[in-house]
Amino acid sequence: MTATLSSASLPARAGIRGGLVRRSLAGPVARLRTQAGVALLLTAALLVAALLGLADTAARTRQLTDISEPRAVAAGQLYRALSDLDAQRAKSLVVGYSAVPPAPGATPELVDDGVLAALTAQTDQTDASQQLAALAVSAGADKVQPLLDQLSLYDAWTGTEEYAVGTQADPVVGQPSPVALDTYAQADALLQSSLLPQVRSVMATADAQVDSDRDAAHTAALVSVWLLVALGVLALLALLWWQRDLARCYRRVLNVPLLVATACVMALVLGSASALLGAASEVDAAVNQGYTPYARLAQASVVAVDAEARESRWVVDPGYRDALAAQFQADAGQVRTLLAADGSGDGGGGDSTASTDGSAAASVVQQRFSAYLATDAGLRAVADGGDVNQAAIQLTGVGRSDVGFAYYDFSVHLDDLAATHAAAFTSHAVAADSDLNGWAATSAVLLGLALLLVLTGVRPRLREYA
Repeated sequence: MTATLSSASLPARAGIRGGLVRRSLAGPVARLRTQAGVALLLTAALLVAALLGLADTAARTRQLTDISEPRAVAAGQLYRALSDLDAQRAKSLVVGYSAVPPAPGATPELVDDGVLAALTAQTDQTDASQQLAALAVSAGADKVQPLLDQLSLYDAWTGTEEYAVGTQADPVVGQPSPVALDTYAQADALLQSSLLPQVRSVMATADAQVDSDRDAAHTAALVSVWLLVALGVLALLALLWWQRDLARCYRRVLNVPLLVATACVMALVLGSASALLGAASEVDAAVNQGYTPYARLAQASVVAVDAEARESRWVVDPGYRDALAAQFQADAGQVRTLLAADGSGDGGGGDSTASTDGSAAASVVQQRFSAYLATDAGLRAVADGGDVNQAAIQLTGVGRSDVGFAYYDFSVHLDDLAATHAAAFTSHAVAADSDLNGWAATSAVLLGLALLLVLTGVRPRLREYA
């Protein structure tokens, strides 16, 4: 009876032992699956954060470099072209023959034929048309149409002026016909009171958009860095704790796949964070060391052109000399302020050698502007003395003591310095794009590999309890 009972109880005992074994194995298997799931989830979240962060920063950087900055530059160049066009129209009023009657039998002396002013005006008109076309594409036709309407009216007034100047019989230098002088005055009033303020409004909007896009790109990069670092730290802690748990609980000294996955996560966090920080720095430098000083010099160029136009009109329009002289002095003071700001070397940081070179170039531009003002003082002294011929020669001449040469010399150096800053923007923009370029694909490869390695690392442990 006893033997029978013992034999009958063997299957039950075996079943009990099997159940105990299964229950004892269920704990480690669930633990391994949970650890693998956490590692996979954090690694996948890190991958998504890296891809989205890099893509967002790259898109905002391209918005700045490919759309907003070119739009602002086009608006500035349009303003410069219109201002210079006005200056050339003012110069055309000076053309004519010498006010001193020629000797008997001598040919009258042509002091200024106005050809250079006319050619330059044509170039300005072409440039203005190109910039308007560029603005129509980037800012919208609705922003450009009012400018076109005002420019058409301005061209109508200056066309009448040009016709009056060209048809005047034996014009005397400095004594334009009343029709030419009046139509230019009306065209200049239209330009100063309506057309240029509209362009300034477009410029201000574009300039504000550049600053906004710079801040947006910088913020996007920093937010992405913080998110990547936070998720990366969590993923690294999870992987390291898992490997420690394997070594302590399962007597596994080393899990090579998990170690490689950890290295992939660390490489991704360090590399992508470094790329994002580098791009943020380059975006800041592009605006602070490139666009901002360029825009400041472009503004100085416009104000200088306005001063030049008032100087030409001052010679031929004695009735408004006091007002024109006061406006000229105000413009000269504004140009000095803008040039001094560029020469301060405040470019938002960067290479000290480049800052020193920029300050030296800015100093040269300031010297050239001072030389221009000195020739202007001489011109006014001659004109006030009644020698209109000599005043016209100094205004349009190409000698080193002439206003025309001094202004040309100043404008060439100013344009060169502005071009240097524009090149600095392009250089930093390319560097920002280079910092981000390729990291999206690299992130996908590194973290995709890490995901596979996590699965590879846990499978042998799970097979042991299968």
